[in-house]
Amino acid sequence: MSRLSKKERAFCMNYLDYGSVDEAEKRSGVKNGNELLCREDISEEIKRLGEIQRKNLSSLAKAGLKKLAMDSIADAVSLIYMDNPTIEQLREMDLFMISEIRRKDKATEIKFFDRFKALDSLVKEENDRDSSLSFFDALEAGAEKLGRRDGD
Repeated sequence: MSRLSKKERAFCMNYLDYGSVDEAEKRSGVKNGNELLCREDISEEIKRLGEIQRKNLSSLAKAGLKKLAMDSIADAVSLIYMDNPTIEQLREMDLFMISEIRRKDKATEIKFFDRFKALDSLVKEENDRDSSLSFFDALEAGAEKLGRRDGD
């Protein structure tokens, strides 16, 4: 595989981010985007970067679900009792799990994301991962048995 130039690497990243040859050309400074997409080394780089991006997004989503499901709501409760919080006070508070805030006549109403749904999503993701591994283990075991029959 040949080494990609900085512009070619930028093209790959921008193509992956925007899904548009025109946008990737404009942002990376290349003029032959359609030709680049026909090259095997460019296709491989886009595939490699896409896989990294997918893994990072998956990890980020899982971390967010864990935070929603298990983090403390102490800062949100403190917010209810504050009359006029400053921007600095709000920036220091962990309000990640809040989905909505309403203030009406000196009363504050806070709605949280559903912790049960976050936990349920985490459990389903874990079960899906386990069952997919089990499926491949079963497939491999079946292939081994077929291989032994042929050898008998």
